[in-house]
Amino acid sequence: MYECPNCAANLKFDIVRQVLACEHCGGTWDPYAISREKDAEETQNYEVTVFTCPQCGGELLSEDTTAATFCSYCGASTILDSRVSRERRPERIVPFTRTKEDCREAYRKLLRRAVFAPGELKDPAHIDQFRGIYMPYWVYGFTKEGKVTIPGSRTHRQGDYRITQHYDLDCELEESYQGIAYDASSTFSDSLSMAIAPFDLKEGKPFTPSFLSGFYADTNDLHKGVYRQAAQKVFLEDACERAKKALGQSRYHVGEEGNRAGLERALKPDPKDVSRELAMLPVWFLSYQRGDRVAYAVVNGQTGKAAADLPVDPRKYLAGSLLLALPIFLLLNGFLTVTPVRSLVYAMLLALASLWVSHRQLARLAKRESGADDIQSSVSRKRPAAEGASFPGMLLRVIGVSCAMLMFLELISGDFQIRVLFAWIREAAPLLLLFVGIRFFFSRLAVRRGKPDRRRKAPAGETLRGRLSVLYKPILALVLSLLILAVHPVRDEFYYLGSAVCMGMIGWSFLDILRRHNLLTTRRLPQLNRRGGDENA
Repeated sequence: MYECPNCAANLKFDIVRQVLACEHCGGTWDPYAISREKDAEETQNYEVTVFTCPQCGGELLSEDTTAATFCSYCGASTILDSRVSRERRPERIVPFTRTKEDCREAYRKLLRRAVFAPGELKDPAHIDQFRGIYMPYWVYGFTKEGKVTIPGSRTHRQGDYRITQHYDLDCELEESYQGIAYDASSTFSDSLSMAIAPFDLKEGKPFTPSFLSGFYADTNDLHKGVYRQAAQKVFLEDACERAKKALGQSRYHVGEEGNRAGLERALKPDPKDVSRELAMLPVWFLSYQRGDRVAYAVVNGQTGKAAADLPVDPRKYLAGSLLLALPIFLLLNGFLTVTPVRSLVYAMLLALASLWVSHRQLARLAKRESGADDIQSSVSRKRPAAEGASFPGMLLRVIGVSCAMLMFLELISGDFQIRVLFAWIREAAPLLLLFVGIRFFFSRLAVRRGKPDRRRKAPAGETLRGRLSVLYKPILALVLSLLILAVHPVRDEFYYLGSAVCMGMIGWSFLDILRRHNLLTTRRLPQLNRRGGDENA
């Protein structure tokens, strides 16, 4: 807490005026004038109050002694266990420039496009729960200077020969790239932090704790080397593009074909030319908890750019789908004549669409739950997520091509070509099964060679058995449709009955798709368990 020199009331940082303002007497003070007497500039630490959430263990730092009303990470209604801690002092801070009202307006604009979002997300009382948090970021800078040798080549045709001449281009290079920022907190998902990027780090100021007054801050618990490779990739991409333009891409083919790897090796900076500094960047943070899942909304406290996890209310979505289905049905009924065979083929098409969407959702869910979509998590992983996805993906492609051929022939020529197609499928079935078996064997062999971490519980979408346990509904609908078309019964009732059964399975699968969508737009409730802020720095 910072006391007003005039009346000893609480001072808080005023976003609009960019000063410390007294809530009682209205006096304003320069943040550096207040903190300079209390905190020595040469110290590497600063004292803060730590609020620890009893539900998820999340730690929020504050220079204000006011108790928090809810946890920004899990939505718990109280934050207890106040204590004083000494934390590592960041080098720079970017102050908040967007007020809470600006933040709420940016979030409301985002919700206008979310027609099927739960009503709780649009409740003014919920929107008012945004909290300003200074999130820690590792900021990287790269410099490459001096003489470098860059590979190049020129190719021309002489008679029947194609001649390639290789060059070593000696250049004097002076390249610098500063301000590549990645969040240094394991609680802040990379997908969210990148969604509200970038920050204008040129507006950063030397850190002083008085900027935190009236806000919260998270601790950095990620090592400074976690994002080094990702930041270096950004630098190399920019440096390569500049080198290609400067050296004449069309003349020497710098950075093309086999010269790209050599160009990156030449431009790769030495470790001593890589700078890293810890900075505090402003983020407005809001959480929405439902069961054991939590959705986040974040707003860039400097630019006002907003991003959010937006789940879908199944009741709203089903009601909207029914309202939209009626005019579509009337429109199609006026142009298409539904025959028994066509009704079954259309049901097959919907089953195929459901199968494909479910397959993609499972792949994304496996990637999300395993942490492979976050750089901070994927760095420590021993293998990529969803290694067993090759066989289901290949099987879906085979089924998709077959159904596409079936639809095309049925639409242009009628039922005779369908019988011809199934006769061809019966002849080619042994070779198709052999091909599928070989692909399956080698995909499983690749998984075994990868030596997965068996201590980690694999998500449902990461294994073949897990995927089939979810995809069996649209698969059964496809198999039933194909069997009826292959048998080609005389009575129309078999086609209509098959279509009705398929549509029932598709509707059941559609409910699963909605459920998985909400899993993708929410995250597991964090279990942070008193993360330390400086032991990994």
